[in-house]
Amino acid sequence: MYPLYCRSVATNVKLLQQLRVTHILNVTEGDSYIHVNTGAEYYVGTGIIYHGIPANDVGYFDLSVYFEEGADIIAQALAYNGDRGKVYVHCQKGYSHSAAIVIAYLMLRHKLDVQATLATVREKREIGPNDGFLYQLCQLNDRVKKD
Repeated sequence: MYPLYCRSVATNVKLLQQLRVTHILNVTEGDSYIHVNTGAEYYVGTGIIYHGIPANDVGYFDLSVYFEEGADIIAQALAYNGDRGKVYVHCQKGYSHSAAIVIAYLMLRHKLDVQATLATVREKREIGPNDGFLYQLCQLNDRVKKD
């Protein structure tokens, strides 16, 4: 994730291409004012592969049903073209939804615990998954420890 306003980066194809982004993971897919209204058709002809997750930034939203899918998408994107893929994971502001999905990816694919993962991501940028997402990440942590 880049320290720019996520919606403006996600809709700036020229910047995404300059950053050599190969994949987009929109963790706030939808067409209301609280979502970022892009889709696969938005990126047609750009060489950027799009994936969307229709999430809302409210504590009662069950983002955990998308943790595995999000982790799979990130892993596939990074492995793209001989490990030269670059994925831009975003939500509206890059603070809650997208951070939770990136944290879930690190926990699932790199076997980091939730505290270490939160600390690592916070060293790179300011994040603040809402309380519901944090609770879901703690539940994921318990599940990952058992595996």
